[in-house]
Amino acid sequence: MRRGAPLLAAALALALPTASPAREPALGRTRAQVGGPPTDADAAAAYFTDTELIDQDGRPRRFYTDLLRGRKVLIHFIFTSCKGACPTMTANLARVQALLGKRAGKEIAILTITVDPVNDTPKVLKQFAAKFNAGDGWRFLTGTPQNVETVLGRLGGLTPKPEEHTSTLLIGDTKTGMWLKTTATERPETIVRLVDHINDAP
Repeated sequence: MRRGAPLLAAALALALPTASPAREPALGRTRAQVGGPPTDADAAAAYFTDTELIDQDGRPRRFYTDLLRGRKVLIHFIFTSCKGACPTMTANLARVQALLGKRAGKEIAILTITVDPVNDTPKVLKQFAAKFNAGDGWRFLTGTPQNVETVLGRLGGLTPKPEEHTSTLLIGDTKTGMWLKTTATERPETIVRLVDHINDAP
């Protein structure tokens, strides 16, 4: 396992370890700390920001308050015209959604953020989501280029060209401040184990 892979800015002093598929999910990991308790909601809100994104239904969503706060989240990056990894990653997360069952959309949210907001309008994202039977709690997100860039920058997802985007899957528990990363093509069963055991002691 490669530990201490820096993904979020030093403002959170957070290094996200990479989950290894060869290991059970009792991983070494780090907790966000910003000069106070690890669960300092104000600090998390300040870092992630309430930048407005738009979901596939055309609804504005404040990034931290509406999408992250108080739940476990899975976050990855795509663009809908991708002919390579994006459909594969999204299909894999559809299998994760099925394994999560009723927990998806309640205690666990899946967030898919476009790296091509100019072309990936809410209508385009809705059509893309429908191909993978995305259910409640799976938000496909776009917005103004500036707003999307702000959010991608907070998550380590900025890229000069859409086709160069990362295949990283971020898994976080915003109640505890625990975060880790794996790939969005990891086995669905492994991803679910990581979600379920993210707060286990290493």
